[in-house]
Amino acid sequence: LKLQFVDLNQQGMNLELSMQLPETMARRLRAIVLSDNGRTSLIGMADPMDLAAVDEIAKKLGHDVEVAVIRESQLLVAFDEVYKQNEEISTIATELDSELSAQVFDIAQLSQADVDDSDAPVVRLLQTIFEDAVLARASDVHIEPEETVIRIRRRVDGVLSETVMRETRVGAALVLRLKLMCGLNISEKRLPQDGRFNILVNGRSIDVRLATLPTQFGETAVLRLLDQSQQVLNLSDTGMPPEIEVRFKQALAQPHGMILVTGPTGSGKTTTLYGALKFLNKPELKIVTVEDPIEYRMSRLTQIQVNPKIGLDFASVARASLRHDPDVLLVGEMRDEETVDIGLRSAMTGHLVLSTLHTNDAISSALR
Repeated sequence: LKLQFVDLNQQGMNLELSMQLPETMARRLRAIVLSDNGRTSLIGMADPMDLAAVDEIAKKLGHDVEVAVIRESQLLVAFDEVYKQNEEISTIATELDSELSAQVFDIAQLSQADVDDSDAPVVRLLQTIFEDAVLARASDVHIEPEETVIRIRRRVDGVLSETVMRETRVGAALVLRLKLMCGLNISEKRLPQDGRFNILVNGRSIDVRLATLPTQFGETAVLRLLDQSQQVLNLSDTGMPPEIEVRFKQALAQPHGMILVTGPTGSGKTTTLYGALKFLNKPELKIVTVEDPIEYRMSRLTQIQVNPKIGLDFASVARASLRHDPDVLLVGEMRDEETVDIGLRSAMTGHLVLSTLHTNDAISSALR
């Protein structure tokens, strides 16, 4: 057809442009706006031969359009990312803002830990934010107060997108509710705090890690979302090139040694390691993992969650786990010299040690 083919995974989208087409129209015609030079818009379509749809889009946009081809599977994912529940979030935020006085929050009402109370606007707003984040497969949600607005941002595939609300008082109510769900000190607003809780969203168990930080306009909060119900990927599904996968499996077949998976935050280190554990998970091998937090639950593995507040850190748990006769030891992260020391000693005394290191590439791991 001599039409341009667009891979959305590579190119990404301009959310502002994409919103030029209403959601119902975009989903019905299987089309999305990719770019606009002022005279012509580039439209991505699953069926570029649908001339009636092309005419309807041109009429809606008010100028000429060019057509590019997009995989339908990518288009459906893009719709979920573009047409997030922004309107619903804004509506609930306005309702919540009108219920909150300028100075006082109803602490008694907010402290009720059951999130099934669908009548409380703050609970409904949180539920909508979580549903939106899970639908868009977001890894993090940021709640950021400013002087005149509050921003709610989601990180999807490493890129942040935001919803801006004028109701600034909503931010304090959201952070307060989240702190109560984590069992944190709600009266302490001057120090950073962190906690975790579990929530059920659309039938999926989501483990949420909360970190708060005091700023000049109030507390900002970041939520790291971990989908516990997600299936562990096979190594062949992680996107690893076939020749690298063969070498990786050869390394995993060794009886002892250390394998480090390196890369920046959110690049898929833990997912790769769990693919390796799925490959190794056989009745004849004893596998012990030391993690913070336990990101995927797997049968036959001894999985240990660290808790630095009571002295249960990576180093002490890794040392204790060696007495449990493991064949394979996974240490979630090499954070300090002591953990590295125990990992290296374990690798030299007949154990296969798997871990991650925060470096931007494999070569700088030795220097680190």
